[in-house]
Amino acid sequence: TPPRIASLGYDAVSLAIALSTLPRGVRFTPEALTNPDGFAGVDGIFRFMPDGSTERGLAVLEIRPGGAVVIDPAPTSFRPQVF
Repeated sequence: TPPRIASLGYDAVSLAIALSTLPRGVRFTPEALTNPDGFAGVDGIFRFMPDGSTERGLAVLEIRPGGAVVIDPAPTSFRPQVF
């Protein structure tokens, strides 16, 4: 099993590839890196905040005698849900 940090390396490469598809001049700017829609990572969505912190969309699991159960799945987008 790969170490936990391996997924961060995967996300870094995935992010670099996604940003490289943007037009020249805006590829690796602070605005591109802090895109409010975020990016898809191997462990779920993530985004960089203007203050340098990272926000991740995570699932909430409950540990029960039979094992872990997802009680709130990870979001697939940072956009607010519209009902």
